[in-house]
Parts: sequence; C-alpha cells; structure tokens
Amino acid sequence: MKPTLRSNALACLAVSALAASSASFAQDSIKIGVPMELSGRFVAYGASGKRGAELAAEVYGGKVAGKKIELLHRDIQSESQATISVFNELVNKEKVNYIIGPIASPTVAAAIPAWRQTKPLWIVPGSTSTKLEEEAGSEPEFFHTFPFAYHYHQSVAAALKSHLPPGQKVSLVFSDDNYGRTHQPYAKKYLTEAGFEIVAEEIVRTNAPDMNPLLTKIARAKPSILLGLVQTTDAVTLTKQIYTRKLPVPYLVGTAATQLDEWQKAVGQAQEGWIGVTTYLPGLKRPGNPDYPKLFPPSDEWEAAFVKKYGQEPDFEDAGCYVSAMLLFLAIEKAGGDDKAKVVAELQKLDVKNTLLGDAKFVPTPSGTKNQAFTDLVVFQRQSEKNVMLFPPGPTVGKIKSAVQ
Repeated sequence: MKPTLRSNALACLAVSALAASSASFAQDSIKIGVPMELSGRFVAYGASGKRGAELAAEVYGGKVAGKKIELLHRDIQSESQATISVFNELVNKEKVNYIIGPIASPTVAAAIPAWRQTKPLWIVPGSTSTKLEEEAGSEPEFFHTFPFAYHYHQSVAAALKSHLPPGQKVSLVFSDDNYGRTHQPYAKKYLTEAGFEIVAEEIVRTNAPDMNPLLTKIARAKPSILLGLVQTTDAVTLTKQIYTRKLPVPYLVGTAATQLDEWQKAVGQAQEGWIGVTTYLPGLKRPGNPDYPKLFPPSDEWEAAFVKKYGQEPDFEDAGCYVSAMLLFLAIEKAGGDDKAKVVAELQKLDVKNTLLGDAKFVPTPSGTKNQAFTDLVVFQRQSEKNVMLFPPGPTVGKIKSAVQ
C-alpha cells in the first residue's frame, strides 16, 4: 500500500514532535557527567562515588535552578582506554558542562587530555597524585575535593609520632603505578622528618599474585612499622600474605583501602591492627550546617539515613561524592542556571561550614592547585573489627595496638 500525503504529513508531525520533545527535555535538564569505576580493579571507589552523587541529587530534590538534574553515569571499567572513551563521549557528544569523577589516581590521570578538549567544570573527588596538580591544578575549571599525597603522609607521620617512641624503623612497600610512585617520596620525607628511620623500600608490580619475596626482604630489615602504599586488590594480597606468614612487624599501615568494606570482607581476621587514613569515618559526630540543614545535617543523622537506604555504613567516597555533588548544585543554583562560567565563579566563592568533610571552601595549594577543598584527614586502626580513632588528638582518640599477637 502506497503512503498517502496525509500519512506522510502525520509521520513528519510525529518526528517533529519527538524532536521538539527531546529538545525540550534537553533544555529542561542540566546534564552532569558522572564517570566512575563501576567495574574492574577500583570498583569499590566507583560504586561509592555513584551512590554519593545519586543520594545528593535525591536529597536536593531532583531539580536545580528550576531544571531537572540529569546524572549521566558511565562505567570507565577502571581502565585508561575506557576512561578516555567515556570522557570523549561526555565532552564531544553529550557536551556536558559539568563532570564529577572518576576517583582512582590512574583513571583520573588518563582523563586529563580528553577533558582538556572543552574543559567542562571538573570536580575530582579522589586522586592523591601530585602529577594531577602539575597537569590540571592551575586550570580555573578544575576543582579538587580530596587530599593530595603529601596531606596523607603529614597526617600518618604525625599520628605515628604521637603514639610511638622516636627511632622506629619503617619499611615501605609501594606499587609501580601512578599511586605508589607518587606516595613513596612523600611517605619517606614526612616519616624521616618525624624521626623515623626508613630501612627498606620495596616496589611491587600492580596485581602481583605473590608478594612473599619482598616480604622476606622486609623481615630481614626488622622494621617495627610497615607502610603499604598500594590499593584495592594489591592491598588485599599484601594483607593476606603478611598474615599468613606471620610477619613480625608490630604496626601495619595502609591508606584508604583499610576503611573499605570490600577490603575488610576480603581479608577477614587479617585486618586486625591495620592502620588507615581517610577523609571521613562513621562516628565522627560532625555538626551540621545551620544554613543548609537538609543538605548537610549532623553526620550521625546523615549516617543513619544512609544505612536505612543502603543497608551499610557509608565510606569516605560515599561522603566525598555526596558533598562534591551538593557543592556543584549550590553553585548552579546561585548562578541561576546552566552557565559554566558563572557556575565556576560561584563554586570558587562558596564558603559552606560543617559539611560531612568539614568546612567547604576552595583555596590554592602551595603546589599549584587553584581550587582545593578538604585536606583534613583522620587516622584510625582496626581493632576487633571496629575503627578506633588515633589522630587528630581529641576526646575520642584511642590507643594504638600492636598487630603482632
């Protein structure tokens, strides 16, 4: 049956209506790219980041400046090539003005060239790599809401110094990637300045199945402290093999992985005595913000609501991405809509007290980042499957314990 003029006209009207509807939706929403490690090696980070951004959009009410918040979640698979592909799609096809994520140092580093094509406002709620500072820190569209490596090791060194006598011997284990190679010199610098002696430095290939050869070398050096500058699966392998061989090192120090539910479940009893450092820890009882009580309630209230919704305690990236997204929403609201330049200016001016991560204000770092927020860290120890605060000093701080039974 041949199409009639009437059927052709109706078809054209339908296509026009669909196009108009799509255009109207695009105009009525604000797109925010959320590229995260939703599979692969860094999935624990990305899953938390996605939860945090989603929860922020929900609590904010789903709209900002009168437009729908459209979060474009993308899986970068914890791989550099996938990260590049996702960023190219977000900046060239979706033409987003705002991006939150990813989190892990290697994937953030991979994203920089693609981000530079159009330079959307980019909030990075992770990556401790100072290489990131060198390559993107000076750009006005770049916002960092996570401490850098030197912030980590200032806190770790201060915490150990406050609990242990001087002259302790330290062994370092670091991965041969962006993360390990960035952290190693800062760990050495601040521990040495705090009066500790570095007696061994061992590099390990990422995803190495057997770390026993380097642990044998460390045993010969007889340190009292071992600092593992490795992430996720490598942190699991290192922890299990230290536990299995009963390595006689009293104080075992990790970084962010120690707080993760994924790490704790994977290593089981081997987690006892491990020390970690983080931006956020449940039970800190931080006060809320009186100007935005719905967005930033007291931390214990926020934690209770999070547990009710997700059935688990929040980790540092749940809190970090929640706060990062909220700050972006506030800046868009103050800018009055989807104008990147105005939103950048408003985000730079924000001064929000008592968020889940502390006071939110973007300031320059001595090393060249123009917009840096949140550098305070909490040092804790796993004791009887619970987190015990070790630093900073305060009424809730406990005593450090030896991991050697």
